[in-house]
Amino acid sequence: MLLKHNIPKDYNISMHYIPKERSGVCWVLLNIYPLEQSLRELARVFGAISSNKDNIMIFITMLQNLRLKFDHEELEATMQVFKCHYRVVKWPSGQYFDYIRDILNSAAQGEGGFHCVPPPCPASTTPGSEAQDHEQTRSRGSLLSLLSIPVTACVFLIVWAIKSRRGGSPESNLERGHRRLSTDAERTITIPIPPVTSTTDTPVMGEA
Repeated sequence: MLLKHNIPKDYNISMHYIPKERSGVCWVLLNIYPLEQSLRELARVFGAISSNKDNIMIFITMLQNLRLKFDHEELEATMQVFKCHYRVVKWPSGQYFDYIRDILNSAAQGEGGFHCVPPPCPASTTPGSEAQDHEQTRSRGSLLSLLSIPVTACVFLIVWAIKSRRGGSPESNLERGHRRLSTDAERTITIPIPPVTSTTDTPVMGEA
């Protein structure tokens, strides 16, 4: 209650968490170590002589003593089995410290153990699945962009070949164009000249 009053109500505290409906009888066991790590992060916010930090360290010590009662290897193996069910949450200070109280009260009543079976992993919350899907999407996009280059080039070559067969090569078309222009020019400048007739009976030079 003292920490709830000393820390603002709108201050959000992040942590990894598994709800009871996903962890069953292992709820206390699976949340001890993540809660301890979250408290350590919270303790770093306050100064060395802060009373809030001293009170937080009391909770950390309590959770450490509780955690040491369990077999370390078995605890780690159980956490790995339930790894896909952990959530990253940010709770306001009041809800956060109520959760700590529930964990400690459940542990004092002897709740907890390793005899629990994890439910199926959620399809979209597996750690790293979003980053992996994003990376695969980027890889597919890069591959498609690379494949579009030769495909575009092949289409361009096919279209060019069809046009070349229909209309001939550009050089031959150009040459035929020049010939057509030359013929038109000759037709344009050719002017028929009428025969010269003499008005006198002067003999032609050849006849003389």
